[in-house]
Amino acid sequence: MKLFRTISMMLVILTAIPISVVGYILIDASIDSIKTMTLEIEQERAYNAGRAVSGFIDNIKNNLDLLASQFNTRTPNLRQRQELLSFILQKHPEINVIGFYDEQGQSLPGLQAFDTNRILPSELAYHQSQIVTMLYHQAVSDETLFSTPYAIERRAQPRLAIESRADTAVAMAVRINANDAAYIGMEISLRPVQQMLTQIRVGHQGEVLLIDRKGFLIAHHAAAGAKEKLTPNLPSALLQMLGPAESEAFNPVGFSGARAIHLGNRDVLVAYAPLLSPPWLMVSVDPLEEAYASERKMTFQVVPVVLISMVIAVALGMLFTFGITRPISKCVKGALAIARGDFGFQVDIQVRNEIGELAHTFNYMSRQLQFYDRKHHELRSILERGYLETIRALANSIDAKDPYTRGHSMRVTNVALAIGRKMDLNQEELRILRFGGILHDIGKIGIPEYILCKKDKLTDEERKLIMAHPILGAKIIEPIDFLHPVQPIVLHHHEWMNGTGYPNGLKGNDIPLGARIVSAADTYDAVTSQRPYQRAVTNLQALEIIKELRGRQLDGAICDALSEIIQVQINSGEVNPQDRSDDYTDPTWASPPIETT
Repeated sequence: MKLFRTISMMLVILTAIPISVVGYILIDASIDSIKTMTLEIEQERAYNAGRAVSGFIDNIKNNLDLLASQFNTRTPNLRQRQELLSFILQKHPEINVIGFYDEQGQSLPGLQAFDTNRILPSELAYHQSQIVTMLYHQAVSDETLFSTPYAIERRAQPRLAIESRADTAVAMAVRINANDAAYIGMEISLRPVQQMLTQIRVGHQGEVLLIDRKGFLIAHHAAAGAKEKLTPNLPSALLQMLGPAESEAFNPVGFSGARAIHLGNRDVLVAYAPLLSPPWLMVSVDPLEEAYASERKMTFQVVPVVLISMVIAVALGMLFTFGITRPISKCVKGALAIARGDFGFQVDIQVRNEIGELAHTFNYMSRQLQFYDRKHHELRSILERGYLETIRALANSIDAKDPYTRGHSMRVTNVALAIGRKMDLNQEELRILRFGGILHDIGKIGIPEYILCKKDKLTDEERKLIMAHPILGAKIIEPIDFLHPVQPIVLHHHEWMNGTGYPNGLKGNDIPLGARIVSAADTYDAVTSQRPYQRAVTNLQALEIIKELRGRQLDGAICDALSEIIQVQINSGEVNPQDRSDDYTDPTWASPPIETT
């Protein structure tokens, strides 16, 4: 806890530093937070406004899809289509013109609907030209297409009973694929969009603008105190700031953002958000002086709070530092002791507070860990013994099918463990080798007994059955989790170093080490045991056989270890290994049946 005491001393030293420096740092951090919050608020305003406009367009599209599905647009029934157009025009007063169009954007005869009292033929023709241009320049694979918004300015002509008209509109085409009709095209008035923008709160001098990718001002709402001279320059300035007209900001998957820019003679905060459909940009503008007005207010609020907090923090820090440091250091010492395996370690902390409760809980935990550790070791020993007894029973059931192989699995296990110790395998590797030796022939459970006990030469079909026992054995132990490491030994103990073994024809070091060891032990026991088809050989003869098989069937290093073990037996007077007892010694024996010295 030296670092903790050092920090406490630093707090005392910091009280001597002019408080103005600390206050300046904290205030500066608060200002940054306020600026970030302001940017987020401006960005959220632009985003919500954009969603409202997108919702307006989506509402028209969704209603159009619903109505088109109710009317049969796919059959060339003129009356039904006219009824559909009339109904849509009545349901959506914001639609000025609507009609059916073919792939080239040409209107279908008799399938145009509009208010003849408001729309002049010249305006209808301009709308139709917008549809043609839109379909020509945009990807026809799009389900919904939009033209560039355009302004409609018409003076009144009282002599011709023509009223004035001032509007901003956009042409939209929706693909329907109804035989001769490829699109439903319409002219949508953007006056409702302008009304939406007027409902947005923009502060005392803020503005909200909706522009397209070419900088056309679609709709605009400014606060009463906003300076109108900002508005005309903003669309082009914003486009220059974002890049070319094809900027990702205008794409449906584009980004939104907020930043401060210099516009004219003033600095303004601009937040922008792209609409999902159509590809327009919603912009929120606020003068920086208004956007960051709360910054100055926060400064005067933070200064006294900073001063009081610093004084209290230093005082409390010095008061409690030394009372906490010493008990915590003892807890840390105890935790390190438990981490090293010293379960039951106790810490001596005689205080009546939360730290004392922590120490008491720590001591209780340490005692419980010690208790559970003992239980764990006991249960593990019981399980290990149970596993070994089960495996021994399985091995005995295999050996009992053939009187000539009685005790074979146990003898192979003893020899394999002796080889493993000779090769300095660790305890976990020896444990796996032990299970592998016992279970290496477990697959013979599935081999008919008459084949296992047959004294005559096996037929090709019978040999195939015998050669399948490693695969069968691996499948038998596959569902047993703790035997998973043993599976490669059972599967590959008949592989040869030159690749001519079975079942997979593995070669050299591709054969698992445990399988190579069990293979050598299995070969040794096979040649030194009495079988129907062969006589048992002596240890001296076994040495010669092992040397002949070195590098071809058996691993060279393993052959060396096995030869040393056999030589020890010969030196001790054991010439005929078949005279050795078949009894299996528990794998935890102190002195293994086959000496390796």
